[in-house]
Amino acid sequence: MRQLRSFVLLLLLLLLLAAPASATRLTHADYARSEPAADALLTEPPRKVKVWFTQELFRRDGENWVRVTGPDGTRVDLDDTTVDDDDRTLASVSLAEALPDGVYTVAWRGLSAEDGHPGEGEFTFTVAANPAPPQETPAANQVATSEPATLTAPTVAVTLVATPAPSNSGSSGGLPCLGASPVVMLAFAGVLIGRKKRSSL
Repeated sequence: MRQLRSFVLLLLLLLLLAAPASATRLTHADYARSEPAADALLTEPPRKVKVWFTQELFRRDGENWVRVTGPDGTRVDLDDTTVDDDDRTLASVSLAEALPDGVYTVAWRGLSAEDGHPGEGEFTFTVAANPAPPQETPAANQVATSEPATLTAPTVAVTLVATPAPSNSGSSGGLPCLGASPVVMLAFAGVLIGRKKRSSL
C-alpha cells in the first residue's frame, strides 16, 4: 500500500514537471509580414492582399482567412482566401477594383498545422492617389520681406571754443602771456631794450 502511494505521488510529480514544458511548445501561426505591409501608404489600391505566417497553415475550410474592409467599414475583398500550394505559410485574398482612397483594415486568421491552434490579428494600410507633400517648416524657407534698414550716418557735433585775447593787465615789466602773437612779443622786446639804453646813459 505504501509503495502504491509513493508511485502515485511520483507520477503526479512527473506530470507537473512535464506540463510547463509542453505548454511552451504550444505556438500559433502568427503574422510574419504582408503585402501591402502594415501601415503602408500606397498611391494606388492593390489587387491582392498577401499575408505570411510564422508557421504552415492547416488546410481546413473556413479556418484560414484574410478579410479586408474599406474606409466606410464594408468588405472590399472577394472572399476567396487561398493557401499557397508551394508555400503553406502564405494566404492571400483578391480585392475589388476601383477602390477609393482611405484607410483599409486587414483582419487575418491562421490555423497552425503544427499544434492545431489558431492565431488572429489585424493591421491597416492607406491608399492615397495624391498624397500631400510634406510640409516645410517656415524657418527653413522663410523669405525676408521687410525693407532693408536705412543706415544713418552718425552726427558729429563740432564745438568751436573761442580763445580769449591775451590780457594787457599787470605790471609793465611782466612777461607777456604765452598765448601772445609774435608781433606783440617783438614790440615788447623793443621797449625793454630802449629802457635799458636810457638807464645806462
